[in-house]
Amino acid sequence: MKLSSSGIKLGCAVVSSTCLAAVMIGFSGASASAAQFITIESTGTLSGTIELPRNNPNFNKSITRIDTDNTGTYYRNLGTNNNPNYVPVYQSDYLKVKTRSDGSLHYFVDFKGIPIVSFDGVLTSPILSGGQLTPYKYQGQLPGTTFQGVVQDEFNLTKALYTGTVTDPDTGKQYQGTFEVSGYGERYSNRNGSLTPTVFDFQSDIPGLPSVTSLTLTNATLGNLRIKVPINETSIPEPASVLGTLMVAGFGIVLKIRKDICPKKMF
Repeated sequence: MKLSSSGIKLGCAVVSSTCLAAVMIGFSGASASAAQFITIESTGTLSGTIELPRNNPNFNKSITRIDTDNTGTYYRNLGTNNNPNYVPVYQSDYLKVKTRSDGSLHYFVDFKGIPIVSFDGVLTSPILSGGQLTPYKYQGQLPGTTFQGVVQDEFNLTKALYTGTVTDPDTGKQYQGTFEVSGYGERYSNRNGSLTPTVFDFQSDIPGLPSVTSLTLTNATLGNLRIKVPINETSIPEPASVLGTLMVAGFGIVLKIRKDICPKKMF
C-alpha cells in the first residue's frame, strides 16, 4: 500500500526523528509484505515439439536408476497391487547388476536426463485464460523458446512465461500480467506414467547416446502446474470504493500502533 507524503504529514504534523522513523518502518513493513510472491497450483496440459537444445544437445548430470529384470526390461504395473498387470515398457542393452548384502542380485539400468526446449509450446489450464506462452531466450542464446524442461524419471517443466490472466481457485482472485510457470508430469512408474515423456522415450540409457532427438506432445497432462504471481503489481483492482475503505482502514491501524510509540503530544 502506497501513501503520499501529504498523508504522512496528516498523521504526524510535527514529529521527532524517532517518531518519523517508527511510522516509516510501519509503512516499509507493509510494502515488503505486499511485494511477496504467491504460488498458485493447478493441473494443465502441454503441447508442442520438444527437442534437445541446439546450443547444448547433451545429457545433463542427473542420473535416473531404474530397476529391471535380468534381461534389462522394465515392466509397468497397469493394474493394482492386489490385481497386478505388468506390461513391458522398455528393454535396454546396457544392463547392470550388483550383489545385495543378502546375496541377491540387483538388476538395473542407468539413464541420464535430457534437457529439452520447445519453440511452439501451448499451455492450457483451468486457471489460465486470455493469454499464451511468451517466447524468451533459453540460456540467453535461443530466442523464441516457449518452454524448457528436463526429461528424467518424470517430465519436468522448469520454465515457461505465460502472459494473460491467472485465477486463484481458492479465493477466486484474478491476476493479470506475465507469470513464470513450472510443473511436472507423471513419474515413469505410475500407471499413467506414459502421459508425458520419460527417459524411456529418449532412450538415454548409459553409455548409449539418445537416438531420439525430438518428440511431439499433444495435450500431455501435467499433474502439477505452479504459477508464480507477484501479488503487489498484478492483481486486478477491486472496485474503487472497496480500495478506498481498505486504504483508510490500513492507515488508521498504522497510526494507532505508532501512537503508542510517539509522544502523545504529537497526535
